[in-house]
This record gives sequence, structure tokens and C-alpha cells, in this order.
Amino acid sequence: MSHKKQSEWDKDGEQIAQLKAELERAYQTIDQLRQENIQLQNQINCDQNEYGYPSTNLKTSHSQKQVYEDRGSLTQNYSNKLSNRQFIAVVTAVAAGLTIMGVGVTSLISKHLKEQNAKISEQKTRNLSSTPILLPAWAIKNSLPLPSRQPGQENLQIVYNLKTTPSFKHPEKLQAIVDDAVNLAAARRLPTKPLSITLIDAKTGEAAGYQQDILRYPASVVKMFWMLPLYAQIESGMWMNEADFHPYIAKMINESDNEAASFIVDQITNTQSLPVLQGEELKNWIYKRQQLNRFFQDAGYKDINISQKTFPIPYLKLSEPQGSDLQLRLNPSQPTQPIRNKITTDQAARLLYETCYLQQAVSPQASQKMCDWLRRNLNYLSWKKEPPNPNEFNPIRAFLGESLADTNVQFYSKAGWTSGSRQEAALIATPDGKNIYILAIFADDPAYAKDEKIFPRMSRLVYNRMTERSFNR
Repeated sequence: MSHKKQSEWDKDGEQIAQLKAELERAYQTIDQLRQENIQLQNQINCDQNEYGYPSTNLKTSHSQKQVYEDRGSLTQNYSNKLSNRQFIAVVTAVAAGLTIMGVGVTSLISKHLKEQNAKISEQKTRNLSSTPILLPAWAIKNSLPLPSRQPGQENLQIVYNLKTTPSFKHPEKLQAIVDDAVNLAAARRLPTKPLSITLIDAKTGEAAGYQQDILRYPASVVKMFWMLPLYAQIESGMWMNEADFHPYIAKMINESDNEAASFIVDQITNTQSLPVLQGEELKNWIYKRQQLNRFFQDAGYKDINISQKTFPIPYLKLSEPQGSDLQLRLNPSQPTQPIRNKITTDQAARLLYETCYLQQAVSPQASQKMCDWLRRNLNYLSWKKEPPNPNEFNPIRAFLGESLADTNVQFYSKAGWTSGSRQEAALIATPDGKNIYILAIFADDPAYAKDEKIFPRMSRLVYNRMTERSFNR
């Protein structure tokens, strides 16, 4: 064999070796794509099974070992049957084809995964939004209609129309009245550290207080706050029929019913009390629930928290927060101190001032409606027998209105009471119209919960001093 001929064969051999290596890499790429496709398809099937899709068993016609064996024998057969230059041409064409096929497979896998992930995401959203809405037994018994949103209004964010905190003067004479109320509590040997008081003379634009800026647990006083975003939604046209809410508002405000309050919170925020959530689902759920806070915080109600439901909620079989409601309370910085609803007496008094006195909360019409819900009948025969069980909550007995039954005042209030606290915010207007004042008292201590005389006595003290004050003006 000539030196030239040998050189050509050596060159062909090198090209064959290079092409064989490229062909091997092409096969490896296809194998890798095939394995990734199988793994991703299995993952998709797992996600689909979680949301109700039928599972699919993916099978391959050959094991990975068999594919390598077939590949090796295929290369050897072609090498034996073809000349070097023919083999080079075939291998080049095969490698190019496999490369094109690899790009195509990659594109198909990507497209398939996008379609499947879109279906799964849509199914997750559908499943969360289609969770059946539970109703209290009394709502079912009375065949109450389920409030309906206008189409496309599911995630509309509403805002409070009043953006600035009212400005009041702070005279010493008004402050003296608050100081005397604090002294009355101290004289009964009640702790004053957990006590907050705000007093506003609406007629003069004056205010006084005691620890009035401290955020405290409001108990059921929070329920009057929930009315405002609800009426803001109603005024914005979000709901088809306002009257569908009336039975729930009546029970939430007049009876301080937790079931009605739970239902209203769910409707406002488009959420429900769910089992434990994870990741984006939890994040989205919390964001929706906390729109209650944003509604007031954006209007200057600093650091207010009204995103927590009040418990127990019998129709949900929740004696205390569980699932997503419990997750909402988690405090990463202080795990032993759960996040609770927090309101100041200044904030409670401001809400009554803007709603019932200025009648500018949401709108004049909405303010009038909300204030009407808060109106209490102080006639002894009206409230004494309700509720029939003396151990149940009564919004007059042991609260600010009890000691004013003989005064013929107009009285608008929301009270709260737990085994560890007593709270109330009220607007009082005398029949002659000379006195209109707001009194908010939060006492976050079991001693106040047990003392049924302290709130009526503080209320009567303030009433006497306020009427004397107006007489001397």
C-alpha cells in the first residue's frame, strides 16, 4: 500500500472515530431527554392525581441498557457493510438528524409541560374557589339567600374614603373627667395598666384620654369595624343585593353573633376558613384576609389589626383558630405570642365619630345605615330579658348603657366581653341635643370581665360630668 493511500485511510479513520463520538453524544442527549421527559411526566401525573386527574402509566419499549446494546450493534453493522466514505456520510446524516430530533423533542417537552402546568394551575384555582360555602344552621332554617357578587368583582380592592385622622383640641377640663373615671376603677382596686379610655365631645371638637393610643384586644367591638368595608363594597356595586346581608349584619351587631361575623368576613375578603395551606396558596389567602387591615391602615388607623375572626364558630365546628386561621396568627418573632386583633380606644372612638356624628364614613347614606344598626334601646323592659340565659352576652347589662336607662339618651354602641376582658365604644346624645359625646373603654384584664358594675358606673360618671359641662358653657 502506498504512503498516500495509507494517509487517506488514516484520515478517514479519524473522521469515522470523530463521527462515532458525535453519534454517541447524540444518543446520550436523546437518552437524557427521554429520561427527563419520563420524570417530568411522572411529576405532572402526581400533581394531576392530587387534583383529580386520572393517572397515566408511562412505559418504554426498551430499557436503557437495551438501547445502548442496540445502538452499539447498529453502529458496528453499518461500519462493516459500508465503505469508510459511505459510512462517514451516513453517520453525518444520522448525527444531524438526531440533533434536529433532539431540538424537536426539547421543544415538544417544553410545550407539553407548559400546557400541563397551565391546566394544573387552573385546576388548583378552580378547586379553591369552588369550595362549598357553609351556612349557619339558622340561615339554612330561614332559607336565607346567599349574597351574590357582580360578575368580575371577585378581587376588587375597596378603600376608605376618609384619609386623615380628625384633629381635636385637648382641654384640661375634659381630661379631668377621664382622670376621674380612671380613679373610679382604681378605687375599686381594679388594675389601671390594662385600661384605656377615649372621650370625645363631638359638639366642641375636643378630646381626652388615658392610654388611648395603646393597641388592645377589642373582642367583639371589632364587629362594628367589619361593617365599613362591607358597606364600601356594597356602595361600589360589588354585590347584587344589599338586603341579602341584612340578617347577618343584624345578628353580628345586635347579638354579637360569631357565626354571622364569620360569614361576613368571608364574604368581604372572598376567603374561607380552610385547612392548613402552603406556599403561594397561603400567601394569597393571607393577602385577601388582610385587606380588612389595609382598608383602615391606609386611612390613618395606624397598626390596626382586624383580620382575625372571633371564636367559637359553631357552624364551622371551630372552638378556636385552626388551619389557615391559626396560620394567620403565627408570630415568627415571638412564637409564644400569637398575633391577635388589636385596636386603640382612639380608633374605636374615631370610627363612631366619622360614622354616627359626621356621617361621612363610606358615604352619608352608608353611615346612616351603619349607625342605625348600632342603635340600642335602653328601656329596661326591652333589654332585661334578652338573652334569656343570664350567662350569655347582653349588650346593655354590665356595660355603658345600663346606667343610662333613665336618661332618654340616644345610644349607639358595640360592646365586647370575654373571660379576660371587657370593652365598649358608644356614642351618647342627650334628648335636647346639647350633648353628643363618644366614650370608648377597653379593659384587657379578667378583673374587669368579672366586675359587672365598673362600666355602668364609669358611664354614669361621664354622663353627669358632661351634662354639667354643657350647662356651664
